[in-house]
Amino acid sequence: MAEMPDTRATSLEESMRRTFAAIESLTEHEKKLDEALARLAVARLATERSFQETDRLLRQQDGSFAQIDSERSQRLDAQIAELLADIRKLKRSGQ
Repeated sequence: MAEMPDTRATSLEESMRRTFAAIESLTEHEKKLDEALARLAVARLATERSFQETDRLLRQQDGSFAQIDSERSQRLDAQIAELLADIRKLKRSGQ
């Protein structure tokens, strides 16, 4: 049996209302996703800056450690040279 014109119109109006409600809901979700993406982009930039700063500090520390190691090596080399000289003196005096 065919629908009456008023019933058909009511059904179409209800479908349009649901369609517009769905579109509005999708629009709101899209806005929220855009906001979340913007926050993620800002957080990513902050994280990248933090990593760069950490890398810079580590490189700076590596340079400091290299200098300290070099100084220690030089002191140890000097102490070893003195000890070897003392050992040679003891050997000569004991012969």
